[in-house]
Amino acid sequence: MSARMGVRRRKATAADRVESLCLLGLDAAMIALTASGQYTRFTTPRTLPYVIFAIVLVSVLTAAAWTGLFRATPRECATMLVSLIVPALLLVIPMQAQASTGFDKYAGGRAIAIAQSKGTQGLHGLDAAKRTITISNDEFGAWYEHIDHNPQQYAGYTIHVTGFVSTSTTLGAQQFLVARQLMSCCILDMTPFGFTAQKDPAPTAHLRSYPNETWVRLTGRLEPGTIGKAGYSYQGMILHISSISRTSAPTGYFYQK
Repeated sequence: MSARMGVRRRKATAADRVESLCLLGLDAAMIALTASGQYTRFTTPRTLPYVIFAIVLVSVLTAAAWTGLFRATPRECATMLVSLIVPALLLVIPMQAQASTGFDKYAGGRAIAIAQSKGTQGLHGLDAAKRTITISNDEFGAWYEHIDHNPQQYAGYTIHVTGFVSTSTTLGAQQFLVARQLMSCCILDMTPFGFTAQKDPAPTAHLRSYPNETWVRLTGRLEPGTIGKAGYSYQGMILHISSISRTSAPTGYFYQK
């Protein structure tokens, strides 16, 4: 009898129940974000299996804590509360930042896949006779990747494209990226990518008219040239701008499928 009593599971304490409720709150938040599709604000759709696995794992931990399988102390409960608040803030703050700025940093959580390049198959906007490409907002990533892999094929083409101005200290004085957002895995690695554009010297051609993160619609002629200032320069394709104007921000970030 005494041996049986020695292995009997102890009853769950109030601290165990608090720990369980903290885990339940985090699990509920993840379930709600996943069910609504809002998880794509923070991670790409290709990570969905891992998100589901995390939800199941937290559910198991929640049940284990509630039944007293894991022993918790009041001090550990305080730590658990902090562990819940921090992820909650990480979920809320990016949404608030997006709502409070004119720049669509996280692109509304709409994820656009960049499929493996298959030439121009499935792409639109190409007019080979006129040597022009009109890039739609949702095909920005696909066209960028295709041109990047076939630069000489499109030398001399006129490109019509929309993106935001992304400047860098390594680019030339009149160069910037006409960019969109690329997410490799999660929101923390969101980075601009796009075509290097150059405003050639002219009386009205100054980039101060288009500061960093300004959304623009531009037309330019794609030509090989030197990208970057001395010490950072390399050879690549440059869009020599013939016209540029401000425009509204489209929604959607890109990720590699």
